[in-house]
Amino acid sequence: MPVLVLNTSLQPLSVIPERRLVVLLSKQKVAFVDDAVRAVIEDGIAERRLNAEEPVIVQLLANVRVPRMILRPTRANILLRDEETCQYCGKQSRELTLDHVLPRSRGGQSTWDNLVASCRACNGRKGNRLLKDAGMHLIRQPRPLQHEYAGFFLLRYPRLREAYEAFLSSAQISVAAAH
Repeated sequence: MPVLVLNTSLQPLSVIPERRLVVLLSKQKVAFVDDAVRAVIEDGIAERRLNAEEPVIVQLLANVRVPRMILRPTRANILLRDEETCQYCGKQSRELTLDHVLPRSRGGQSTWDNLVASCRACNGRKGNRLLKDAGMHLIRQPRPLQHEYAGFFLLRYPRLREAYEAFLSSAQISVAAAH
């Protein structure tokens, strides 16, 4: 059960395991954003068994200053950005390689804009040629990630991201209703 930790400003900080949640709760460092989930977790702690099916979101009670981190275009980050999908044929796989759209032999760099996930067959077919020379095209143009690091790791947890977005929507509605 992954647990999303928010700053006091509701900015996602990290995803932690349930064990760390118990420590933060015992030190009274976090509060639940959903009372129903709080009740389930408290019951689970009392029974010494945490089996929450719903995503858990907690908010720190004290603000934490987070330095901005620059995401590097690593293999893992490119595969995450491209959703483990070959950007030439659309095949989904965990066995993808990285391809330089503008080949390194022609001056291409290892940047967010020039790296894409590619299956071995498409990567071999393209070789060190340009897309037009190989008769290939990209499904999506590569782009740098605009997310801050905290938002980026939510891509790894789709259910947690959906719960966070729903929480933000409900928070905006309640703020609008108060005005």
